[in-house]
Amino acid sequence: MSLKRILVLDGVTAVCRFRDDGAVMEAEGVLPPGLMERLAKFAQWYRRMVSGNTDLFSLFSQMRGWSPSQGWIVQGDATTVCGVGNMVCMVDTAHGSLNRIMQVLSEAAHE
Repeated sequence: MSLKRILVLDGVTAVCRFRDDGAVMEAEGVLPPGLMERLAKFAQWYRRMVSGNTDLFSLFSQMRGWSPSQGWIVQGDATTVCGVGNMVCMVDTAHGSLNRIMQVLSEAAHE
């Protein structure tokens, strides 16, 4: 799936696909290259943290379906960062549908 298909969603300002080491494979959007690289590194690190935490939650809660995690969202005052697999995007929170964005990210991550 083309990253441009994600970039055209309302509110999405940047999107990238990264390797397991956090290096950018491809990127689209308004972020300068250095910031896109930091976004990818953050997403790679955060994905690992979320994965470990969902494994622990599954263990302690004995509830099924939490692990493996299906993605994550970090929301700030005006901007949200969403990740699924090795895909991450930055969203203008006021203008984006997080449900739709997560759905499309999931489709892209699993292709």
